[in-house]
Amino acid sequence: SGGGGGEVARYRLEVGVGMLTSITTGVSLVLLNKALFATYDFHYPVTLTGWHLVFTAATLFAACRLGFFEHKRMPLRANLFFSLLDSITMGFQNLSLGHNSVSFYQMCKLLVAPCTVLIQRLIFGERMPSPAVSLSLCILLAGIGAATVTDVQLNPLGTFFGMMSTAMVCMVGIYTNQMQKQHELSSFQMLLNVAPVEGLMLLVIGPVWDYWIHRQTAYTDFEWSHPVFNAVVGTCALAVAVNAATFFLLGKTSPVSYQVIGHLKTVLVLGGGFVLFDTNANAGTMLGVGLAFIGVLLYAFLKDREMRKAFQQLTTQLAEVNK
Repeated sequence: SGGGGGEVARYRLEVGVGMLTSITTGVSLVLLNKALFATYDFHYPVTLTGWHLVFTAATLFAACRLGFFEHKRMPLRANLFFSLLDSITMGFQNLSLGHNSVSFYQMCKLLVAPCTVLIQRLIFGERMPSPAVSLSLCILLAGIGAATVTDVQLNPLGTFFGMMSTAMVCMVGIYTNQMQKQHELSSFQMLLNVAPVEGLMLLVIGPVWDYWIHRQTAYTDFEWSHPVFNAVVGTCALAVAVNAATFFLLGKTSPVSYQVIGHLKTVLVLGGGFVLFDTNANAGTMLGVGLAFIGVLLYAFLKDREMRKAFQQLTTQLAEVNK
């Protein structure tokens, strides 16, 4: 029983640290990216994503060489498949952020959790969440919806990028969780495998994509300045922590639980977005944010109760076997 309790406590600590890292760095990265797009007219989001991944790969390579974790190769075919899928996804995410308000960008993410549940059920045959957990998800999504429903800054191209981003994020979350388990990789081992491949892909695709959308590239048309350069380096540093926390949480929890953590970030990003970029927050927004927090807390409580129950059942079964 003591061993089971210790495992639960360690799991809580690890996930808690991962959540804190994910939330703080994720919110900071979204707002700094938005500042680049809105304040400095830096309209090259796919190229920026490529730089983020190259920076992440270099940082993880150095950490591996210093002995922080052991390198383990991922099968090439699986690596290429996942890297292509994730590269396209991140490109669509940054394009969505670049062509939409912060509110609509986050509103598109509302569909990810229910979409993930359906895909896991229909394609991968996993069971649906319990009625109580489903209710907590509905409360959370209703809250985020209430907080974003006043946003009317829509455009056809931005809406397309937002919908594509939503669909792709569902698949990436599921495959990240599955591939770590299937190939017995830690979060850092998998990220070290895919980040260089994705970075190289986007370094090639990025300028072509940006030129297709804007008829400009960051290398030939943008007028650089020290504040812009510092902001780009800042986003690269934040991206290392965001990518590491994302892979860690998807390996430790589930794709749906990770989306709930993402919605907690959504609440914080909405606050920062209203302060820095969008209209002033109104009563409906504040009510929605409060409702979303209730949903997040209820989901966390219910999942923690399920986890403790599972550990207790496992401990009881082991005790009976060892009698």
